[in-house]
Amino acid sequence: RGMRYGAGGMTQVLSLSERSKRFFLDVARWVPVMLAVQEYVGTVRQTEGRSMQPTMNSTRAWWRIGDLLLLDRWHARSYERGDVVELLSPCEVGAVLIKRVIGVEGDLVRPRCGDGSLVRVPRGHVWVEGDNGPLSHDSNAFGCVPAGLVQSRVAAKILPLSEAGAIECRPPPRDRVIPSRYPRGMRYGD
Repeated sequence: RGMRYGAGGMTQVLSLSERSKRFFLDVARWVPVMLAVQEYVGTVRQTEGRSMQPTMNSTRAWWRIGDLLLLDRWHARSYERGDVVELLSPCEVGAVLIKRVIGVEGDLVRPRCGDGSLVRVPRGHVWVEGDNGPLSHDSNAFGCVPAGLVQSRVAAKILPLSEAGAIECRPPPRDRVIPSRYPRGMRYGD
């Protein structure tokens, strides 16, 4: 430590270890803020797999792992049919899925494969599917998913830059979904 005289008076000269300590303390003050923003406002996530092709991971190169997505956690519960969401897997602990919402509570959904019968989405649940049906492990395999597992809405694709932009809300096929006549959150009967 020492004092240096300059044009504006005395300035304090800090040693390298004191400057490092001050820097790390300044960074440490912002860690809780950054964690709160990531948990409750939004974050960025890299995707893997082919279940959402061609919407995501449509081009594969030897150096690419997956697309980089902007996730909106603030509006995680304001999804609608056709939105892409991030959710916790109902089958595998700790696994995270990216799927499109096909049906919301009260809707009647015809699964992709089966005898053509309809499934009613129960209160507090959603029906999710990947855009690449044959390669997607989704509600067709594990059924309706508790809405509480939805962690965020996928707002945009960041990388690759050639495909950057908002993720399109694509309504489900009319021949597979009969929408509930009640707004989401209202009772449709038990």
